[in-house]
Amino acid sequence: MLQIRLTASSSDASLYQSKLRVAENIQSAMLTSIRTSWEQGTAAGATLEFDNPEYSVFGSSPFVCDEKFPLTTLQLAYSAAVRQSSDGRLSQEIGDALDGAALDGASAGSAVLLGSFADASRRDYWLNAANAQLNFLLNVAPRTSSGAISHRIDSRQYWADGVYMGFPFIAYFGAVTNNATLLQIAYDQCRLYRDALILDGPTGKLWGHIYSDDTKAWVDRGIWGTGNAWAALGMLRVAVTIQKTEHSSMMVSQVSNLTSWIKEILDGEFAALRSDDLVPNYIIGGSSTPDAASSAALASVAYRVAYLCPQQFGKNYTDVAAKIRNAVVGNITNLGTLQPIVDSLPDPFPYWNKTGLLSTESQAFGLMMFSAWRDWIAA
Repeated sequence: MLQIRLTASSSDASLYQSKLRVAENIQSAMLTSIRTSWEQGTAAGATLEFDNPEYSVFGSSPFVCDEKFPLTTLQLAYSAAVRQSSDGRLSQEIGDALDGAALDGASAGSAVLLGSFADASRRDYWLNAANAQLNFLLNVAPRTSSGAISHRIDSRQYWADGVYMGFPFIAYFGAVTNNATLLQIAYDQCRLYRDALILDGPTGKLWGHIYSDDTKAWVDRGIWGTGNAWAALGMLRVAVTIQKTEHSSMMVSQVSNLTSWIKEILDGEFAALRSDDLVPNYIIGGSSTPDAASSAALASVAYRVAYLCPQQFGKNYTDVAAKIRNAVVGNITNLGTLQPIVDSLPDPFPYWNKTGLLSTESQAFGLMMFSAWRDWIAA
């Protein structure tokens, strides 16, 4: 049966151009914010997709040197490498030093490894930093009883966030070095995290946030919008990275599984869409206030899969993405900040029930949404 890809109209392109200044304001607010380790890597990834899409995993040939120099991304990566801890974790030596996470630093790993072929004058420096980060993940970080890499360094825990933080970097390293074993490891880690965190929620199968393998108990059993967004973002990047390698024909089932797990998340979260066209902070287990950050991240995933896998993701996905996009853009402040959002760094734990004013991850999600929207238009 002939597959017809649903493409954007010229009016979408005109609308995107009219909102480009908004995207630039989102990016500048992101780049001027104080960042944690995971936000450093997330900002680098969002910047690469927006400024230099040819080098992102969504580009046509992302693992080879292009004539363009991805300056801002490499500046972010350089800071991550300069602040690498002795155990190999990137973006750690900030303020009172180590942040307690095993996976968060790896969020900058792909941008660091990008430097090894996009910035030849520092090739060895970039490679050494990326190798140290990979070694930490594979050989130093704690493992759960299933073999999953723990999200925390002082205990064995699964966090939905970790699927974006660590596993796309492992896949990216495998793609750059033509190492099929690393591609499989990245897939396996996504699978193990899903096995540990998947729940039957009121709107479908979705991910709980945090599970402790030490105590065999939930730390946060809530279906958190941002946690599910992190998982979808991470699995999408692992799947696309695998597809861009010569090993893709041998990993069809892995990519198919990742795609179906992404669909689970989009279906469950979009079914919970509020009347204001934003997803709730929590579907169960926490506040159901609207959250522009997770909404933008999920819209970015919907735009990506709509042109990458059109036979599985029809117009209904981009229709919802457009609703979310309009709601997110309509609430951007004059400082370029997304609203309403959750405060990702309050004290004490747990963190995710208070409203916030600014977070780097929120800004990055907004920028990812604009990049995915642009690429869907151009597909």
